[in-house]
Amino acid sequence: MNKYIPVLTAVLVIIISCFSSRLLASGVIEFKLPDNSSIKFQPIYLGLDGNDIFSSKRVKLGSREGNDVNYKERLSTTNLGGSFVGVNKIGEKEWLYYLGQTEVSQQQWNAVMRWWQRENKLTIEPVNTAILPQTAKTPAEIFTFIEALNVWMLKNAKESLPKNGNAIAYVRLPTEVEWAFAARGGNEVSPSVFDRPYPYVDEDENMILAGYEWHRSSSGNKVKETGSEYIKPNPLGLYDMIGNVEELTYGVFGHDFLFARFGGLVIRGGNYSMDSKDLKVSRRTEYDGYTGNGDLIRLSKVGFRLALGTLVSETGHSNEELDAGYDEYLSSDSGVSQPTTSGNTSLSQQAIDDQITHYNNERQRLVEEMTVLRQQNTQFESEYMALKGHLEQKKVDVDALSRELDAERIKSQDMAKLADTSSLENKFDVLINSKDSEISRLHSEINFLKQKVSQQTVVVSNAESSKKQMLSLQQQVNDAERRDSTANFEIEKNKKRIVVAEKRLLEALTRVAGYNLYSAWRNLETIDKKRKVSNNPKIWRVNQLEAENMLKEYRRYIIQIVDNTDRTLFPEVKIDLIRWLKENKVSNQQIKGMDLLERHLHEVREGKYLQVDELYKNLRYEPEMGM
Repeated sequence: MNKYIPVLTAVLVIIISCFSSRLLASGVIEFKLPDNSSIKFQPIYLGLDGNDIFSSKRVKLGSREGNDVNYKERLSTTNLGGSFVGVNKIGEKEWLYYLGQTEVSQQQWNAVMRWWQRENKLTIEPVNTAILPQTAKTPAEIFTFIEALNVWMLKNAKESLPKNGNAIAYVRLPTEVEWAFAARGGNEVSPSVFDRPYPYVDEDENMILAGYEWHRSSSGNKVKETGSEYIKPNPLGLYDMIGNVEELTYGVFGHDFLFARFGGLVIRGGNYSMDSKDLKVSRRTEYDGYTGNGDLIRLSKVGFRLALGTLVSETGHSNEELDAGYDEYLSSDSGVSQPTTSGNTSLSQQAIDDQITHYNNERQRLVEEMTVLRQQNTQFESEYMALKGHLEQKKVDVDALSRELDAERIKSQDMAKLADTSSLENKFDVLINSKDSEISRLHSEINFLKQKVSQQTVVVSNAESSKKQMLSLQQQVNDAERRDSTANFEIEKNKKRIVVAEKRLLEALTRVAGYNLYSAWRNLETIDKKRKVSNNPKIWRVNQLEAENMLKEYRRYIIQIVDNTDRTLFPEVKIDLIRWLKENKVSNQQIKGMDLLERHLHEVREGKYLQVDELYKNLRYEPEMGM
């Protein structure tokens, strides 16, 4: 029996190791850094089936406040996917990504960079153990830090790094979408809270900020330590997402999130010196790193946090499996749409539709509330008029009885002169008592009616208040209709902008692709001429390499045109481009190449994959390129 103990022990170790690795991929990960420091990463679950090779979810970026925000924060819709598969709370596989629990501190930066400097025999900076956020670094310096941290992790903590198949995690800046989804609270908050300026609410889901973020009032206008014990994390367990210091992301800034004139890197969130009313998850600014004289700008209120990612192509899946998984992904509801000039498949159009839907829902709600208030007001007015009429009738009855009583008194006085006084007095007393009793009853009824009128007066007063509220709601409806009209105007304007932007993109890609095709053809022609002079391959080796490189680039641009542009725009762009080529008197072969380029686009859209070796062998003999 003893001879089996080592084997059983080894199996047990493997099982425990696998189980631990599984748990590790699902919870907070902490990595040891040089100089006894460490860094923690929080898992951000996406609610996507971990059994799917490719999967993503629609995410709204920007503010939900419509026209009340500037151009940087307008609402837009894009997709977000995970880098790892973990086990969720109910034991199912789910896609996730990892985000730094806090902003990178000066201590973490110092520990990694001092190790890097020692490894590369560079000047070693002094020790810094401050837990304040590391700020005032340029993107180049940040990328150097990330490179150093990745090297350290692979050398010293490789077994602790999570994996997706064969793909090992590496450290990078988070994308703008990853940052925004986590800042809003991700799947840990309700959809209504996710859409608010920040995801902090009390038990009644009223927005609160106190105790969650550092701003001017809470920080005393001073930067605070990362992950401070004096504030609470957001619903995902992340600290300082929209306060303390702003954070650099791995996104390129544009005036919107899809068709944009891209600029510098994107900075997200607010900082400790801002007013609390200005802190919101939609806040985004553009990184500007240089003065007009070429000096570096170091932003003292901008830091960064890290994310963990993997290489998509290194997961261990075969190309066939990846292709099949991608086809399944495209056919699913979560599949990303190709950008087009209009229609539901355009992500930019979908974002506009989201905003219009919000306006329409708000308008419908206000109309329904106004209808209910109008019905209540009509009912109150009807009851009030009925009571008022009843009261008027009772007053008429009282007046008639009073006149009748006065007449009876006169008759009694006349009869007293002709009849027995005692008998007449008794009759008169009976009559008087009867009439007095009737008058008393009528007075009681009048008092009762007065009370009812008083009550109805309160009801009418409430109705008047409701009427004012109804008018206010009507004003809101009118405002919503005006915003709806503005949104429709913006839609038409954006459609035109999208067409212009996509035509420019298509023209640029087609121009470069056509030139690469012509350059490859020209080098092949040169090779043919050189072969007639000599059989030595060295003579045309340079031309061969250039032709192959040009054809590789040509294929890459053809795929980009198919993937990223609308096919209906190509004929117009082709005509304009040929006109331009003729005006500039370029080679006729470059103009002919436009017809071959168009045929290749059609073939790729039909599923054919362009092979560089086939292009190289057949280019000179293609009918479109004939002399």
